[in-house]
Amino acid sequence: MVVVDRPGWYWDAELPPVVSRMAAFPRGSCNNRPPTGLFIPVNLSCAGFLSVDWLFRCASETEAGSPGEPVPAGDDEDAGWLARGAEGDEHAWQQLFDKWKKPLLAFFYRSLGSMADAEDLTLEVFVRLHRAASRYERRAAFATFVFHIARNLLLNELRRRQRKPAQPLPPEAFDYVAAPEGDDARRASELEEVFQRALAQLPEAQRSLLLLVHQQDLDHRTAAATLGVTENALRVQLHRARQRLKELMLPQS
Repeated sequence: MVVVDRPGWYWDAELPPVVSRMAAFPRGSCNNRPPTGLFIPVNLSCAGFLSVDWLFRCASETEAGSPGEPVPAGDDEDAGWLARGAEGDEHAWQQLFDKWKKPLLAFFYRSLGSMADAEDLTLEVFVRLHRAASRYERRAAFATFVFHIARNLLLNELRRRQRKPAQPLPPEAFDYVAAPEGDDARRASELEEVFQRALAQLPEAQRSLLLLVHQQDLDHRTAAATLGVTENALRVQLHRARQRLKELMLPQS
């Protein structure tokens, strides 16, 4: 790791260019970045990550995926990109980044409620992928590998927040957007707010479970492997998580 002369900036000469360009910005800041075109857009609205379908599945008993789905065929492609990336193929890294950046960003944003932190952790996942690429062995779905890294980073961030609570930000630090127009748009916005508030009140394990199964649409086997539980335990925990989410949402809706 080569640290440059600006506090909070870093550059790793061993990373492929696509990952290095993503990593060369102040940690914790989504502003003042080099205009490479590789960054996740700062103005991606949270509504872009919120499918109403998965929201209602999340608060209902509707199953997402099935308990025994085989490893997806796309895993061969992902594993191939990672293998070529380990050999220095920048195009392979770009393919992985393009495929996984939005799912990871959505997972972190819904878990933390902060776009800046979600961007930081999403980029850190790709740094970790690069470090582990040469040692990767396909023992489970590629999504298990990716989201296992993501959840470990999430847990680290939650522990960091407990040690160092965030300081209040001045009003000028926020980006303000116009209120949605029309009854349907306002209702969707209100539902989004109620949902996010209820989701934030769930224990991390329940929140991550709902996000992996309903937002990321992982089958039970993949989600269970990611969380380190059995499929039977996952089904029980999923039912409890849905029930708790509905309890939290009802008084607010």
